[in-house]
Amino acid sequence: MKQAGVAVEDVDCICFTKGPGMGAPLQSVAVAARMLSLLWDKELVGVNHCVGHIEMGREITGAQNPVVLYVSGGNTQIIAYSAQRYRIFGEALDIAIGNCLDRFARTLRISNDPAPGYNIEQLAKRGRHLLDLPYAVKGMDVSFSGILAS
Repeated sequence: MKQAGVAVEDVDCICFTKGPGMGAPLQSVAVAARMLSLLWDKELVGVNHCVGHIEMGREITGAQNPVVLYVSGGNTQIIAYSAQRYRIFGEALDIAIGNCLDRFARTLRISNDPAPGYNIEQLAKRGRHLLDLPYAVKGMDVSFSGILAS
């Protein structure tokens, strides 16, 4: 049986995001993954959402041992792999950078398609003035609420 150009026989397991994240999307995907796992007799593997993004990035870039600034709507963390596990070295003390960019884009009515951060970056490339924006770094932790307030 072939699905989306891949033979089911070539699939080793069915993975799904266990969390963190919003409950309803996580639950609906878990149900679909469980159904496919049972239907195709494949192992079901729950994956941490953050680690999934990091591992996809490592696969795409070929990076062996990256230090990662993990940016999402709900959290911002500085993460690296050490001694067989991911270690969080620092994180946002107040607003996550993804949430900050989303709110900034909504305030200025910048499109959400394909992503607010992307559209902000494209507009910034056309800019002619550099503005100093307030942020704080405490050890490896960061604070970005001053940027949004400015």
